[in-house]
Amino acid sequence: MAGSKKDQARMAAAAFTAEDEDYWEESSVSASKKNMFDDEEEGFTVLGVSEGKAARLSSALRSTVGADALFADEDNDDITWETSSNISNSSSHGSITSAEYRSARYTPPANRSGSLSTTSSRSTAATVKLGGSQDNSLSVQFNKPKITRSEPMSLEDAIVDVPAKQVTATEVSKLETEIQFLRRQVQLGERARWTSLPVKETVKRIILGQPYSLEAYKSLQDKLALLDAAIRMHDGDAITIAVLFLKRTVRKSIFHQELIKRPVAVNHLIHFLWCHYDLDELEELYKMLRRMEDVFVLKYKQALAPSQAAGRAQSIAAVVRSFQHDSSLAPDSTLLLEQCTLLQRQLQIQEEDKKIAAGGKHPVFRDHPPKAQLPLTPLTTTLYYCSFYHYNESDSSLSSPLSIKRDFQVSDKQYTWSALNALAKLHRWKEIEALLTSKNWFGGTKMKACIGFEKVVEILSKQKAPVDILSKYLAYIEDPNERLALAAKHKCHRIVVDTLIQLKDRAALEDYRLKTPDYSLERQYLITALNNSQVKWKN
Repeated sequence: MAGSKKDQARMAAAAFTAEDEDYWEESSVSASKKNMFDDEEEGFTVLGVSEGKAARLSSALRSTVGADALFADEDNDDITWETSSNISNSSSHGSITSAEYRSARYTPPANRSGSLSTTSSRSTAATVKLGGSQDNSLSVQFNKPKITRSEPMSLEDAIVDVPAKQVTATEVSKLETEIQFLRRQVQLGERARWTSLPVKETVKRIILGQPYSLEAYKSLQDKLALLDAAIRMHDGDAITIAVLFLKRTVRKSIFHQELIKRPVAVNHLIHFLWCHYDLDELEELYKMLRRMEDVFVLKYKQALAPSQAAGRAQSIAAVVRSFQHDSSLAPDSTLLLEQCTLLQRQLQIQEEDKKIAAGGKHPVFRDHPPKAQLPLTPLTTTLYYCSFYHYNESDSSLSSPLSIKRDFQVSDKQYTWSALNALAKLHRWKEIEALLTSKNWFGGTKMKACIGFEKVVEILSKQKAPVDILSKYLAYIEDPNERLALAAKHKCHRIVVDTLIQLKDRAALEDYRLKTPDYSLERQYLITALNNSQVKWKN
């Protein structure tokens, strides 16, 4: 049956394409316009059929099936004719009779045959014959294209393929309940906005993160009561909110007058202003509270903002000038003045050192070029730098470590520590000995280390000083036990032997003999000490 229908369709198409030209050539229509169905716009066709023919076909379908039945489900994309509709034209005027016509929602069939009744694709087909006779009949088949998953889907096809979600009655009831609850909450919020709740209840809402409104508190007493309630609850957020509300709604004089009475509120407001970088208002608040030291610290922190040494020095100098007449801040102003002087000297030293290093004649700059910028470094770092590169300069020079020690009142321990580290790194053992040598009232000299010879040995050992240099300064350690431990640690064997002889510990000396190298001078020195009969050993 399916094969016969396909054959009929092919025969009809062949008859239309081959024989219609002869028909129109023999027609009585004038030669100027042989095709009476020509469209007004040349070449405009729909599915291979001109607009006039499509209009006649649509009119015939409407008259036969009825417009309501034809477009009843036009919004649905899955309407088809489940059986082939053999519509034939019985008269030359194009009247159409329908032998069999049914309209229903489409259900995907199981097989993939090409018949219209049992097809597996989502296609719809309608075959309509139109014409005055068998020779000039027109067969048009409208097919809905098949949509497969392998091809890219359009948005319309994707929406059609997604099944509509079925909403149950329980879900609808639940949504309606939620909507009613939210409406009640909105209404309660609108009413509570203008209702003055007890201050304790409002503070609780602030703490718990619930909706609250402060607009109902109009009088000064209510606002102060709210602030006092927040202070009693010891909640920082509530206190800050109450303070800011009071600040925004009352005059500045009243606000300051009431704020002074509440130190807790003052501290929270200061913290809030500092965290939000409202430094001008914070400075005004400090001045109102007569806390000039805090104003001084605030201005100093602002002066440290510039990253360049020159700009920072100028800012610090401006702060010192602003508070130079305040006697209570004189010690602090002195410290800031010293910092400003140090920054300016660091800039001068660095400029001079750049010229010296560029010349390439200075051995220290040539062998150990500076790896960092000198400005903005601490005083001890500057002292170490000057001891490393300018140790032998006179104290009249700005870069001399002695002038740094004099001008900035550096203590002896700070100076010795910085100079000793710098000289030990350069292995300048003679300068170190001169640094640790002091003169007495009678012109004599002795070794003295204000930081202790234990620290001296530690610094020298880190810079890999020779054993004889370490032994020289180990001998000046007064505590024999500590001297013995450090000498054994750094393998200064002669100092160990002398210390054990001083302690008269023959057993320890015997045990230490195994730690000395064979046939070394230290082993010979140890054996000589053991054979010394003048020593009164304790064991």
